Amino acid sequence: MSVVMDRLMNNLRIRLPGAIDDAIKLEVYNTLNDFFQGSNIWREDLDIAITSGETYYDLLPTGPCNLVRLIGVVNSDNLKVDALIDLITRQLVLALEPTSADTYTAQVVLTVADPLDRDSYPVFPEWVLDLYMNDITDGVLGRMMSQPAKPYSNTQLAAFHTRSFQSAIATARVESNRRYAYGAQRWRFPQAFNRHKVRR
Repeated sequence: MSVVMDRLMNNLRIRLPGAIDDAIKLEVYNTLNDFFQGSNIWREDLDIAITSGETYYDLLPTGPCNLVRLIGVVNSDNLKVDALIDLITRQLVLALEPTSADTYTAQVVLTVADPLDRDSYPVFPEWVLDLYMNDITDGVLGRMMSQPAKPYSNTQLAAFHTRSFQSAIATARVESNRRYAYGAQRWRFPQAFNRHKVRR
């Protein structure tokens, strides 16, 4: 991750003369959080051991991250299960008590969270920057350039980069829903879910 994050930081330093790294890193975190929450691109499939009669289950995604929303849940027969998530307790809540033991798969949307890595970067899948480096750059530039009385302040460029970033979020959301298949019909749970493990 450090190589691609270093590339992102170097791109931003060039465009933001006088900006300190700590300030840039803060806005990188905020930009990634906005991007993940708006686009749904960071997803993970969580296998959950179901017990008869129990409706509450802990959700334990990999690494430091926050839950954003639930895409859906299927049982071992790939049939949809009605459920929701409690973002405070980080639990899956089933609508009905299961009558037998099973393994359910819950697909959740994630975003960045503390703790950061040793270089004070948020932890997230490296492929995100491979695909969306320019869009994340737009988001950070929009935030930084909107700050008043800085060497890099520029309200016009801030508005331009912010619009580009918001457009990128919308595009990424559509791409994610279609599973990055060109010309594909809109992806719907659970038909295309099919217990596919999301790339991380």
